[in-house]
Amino acid sequence: MKTIVTLANAAKLAICAAALQAQAWASPPAPSFELRQIDGSGFVRLTDFVDRPVLLNFWGSECPPCARELPLLFAQARSHPDLQFFGIAVDDRANASRFLMRQTPTYPQLIAGPQPEVLMRRFGNRIGALPYTVVLNRQHRICASHVGELDPAWLDAARSACIPH
Repeated sequence: MKTIVTLANAAKLAICAAALQAQAWASPPAPSFELRQIDGSGFVRLTDFVDRPVLLNFWGSECPPCARELPLLFAQARSHPDLQFFGIAVDDRANASRFLMRQTPTYPQLIAGPQPEVLMRRFGNRIGALPYTVVLNRQHRICASHVGELDPAWLDAARSACIPH
């Protein structure tokens, strides 16, 4: 009887190992979205930017580190046209619009919608913290992410890691 249990456990372990190996080789599907622009001018689909790396910055109008990092992101977007930047507000449209009146955006600003935490989780933010920035490579796979206020060094490292030169 003991031999049968051992063989059964060995078979289970082999099946689990094979499943984990297959899981490690399988790449998760690239996340996507279709989000409304804060100014109401239309929708943006991530799939419209095929073969182009993308930076997504999730922010909130009541988030001091979000407000502090936006000037850096706006400047970086002008300096790096090889990377498509998007701001994604986790606020309602009215609060986000009021907040942006005090800013000078240089790239499209979108509204996350009624369940921003679901969208952020799809892009790797499991804890829902803000600000949250993620960089997608040309295949729109996540290749860099950062919770908290950004600095130029992180942005340079993320661009180098995600955009082949």
